Amino acid sequence: MKDDDFQPYRALSTRRRLLILALAIVTAITIVLTLLYPPGGVKRTRRAPPPCVEDGVTRCVGGMADVVVVPPSAPAASAP
Repeated sequence: MKDDDFQPYRALSTRRRLLILALAIVTAITIVLTLLYPPGGVKRTRRAPPPCVEDGVTRCVGGMADVVVVPPSAPAASAP
């Protein structure tokens, strides 16, 4: 091939660059909104929290949890 066969590079005009930028932004917004709010998706409903057990402490929303704490007088384990 000869060098005469190739056309010189022509840069994009400012108007064309703005059009491409606007299309990219609109496409990104559309993808994000489609992921957040899927069309025809299943309507999500909140389930009621399970009722508390007889003691009213365990397996209860807002109940207390058992915590295991090492007493402060326990010596630290030494590495061999």
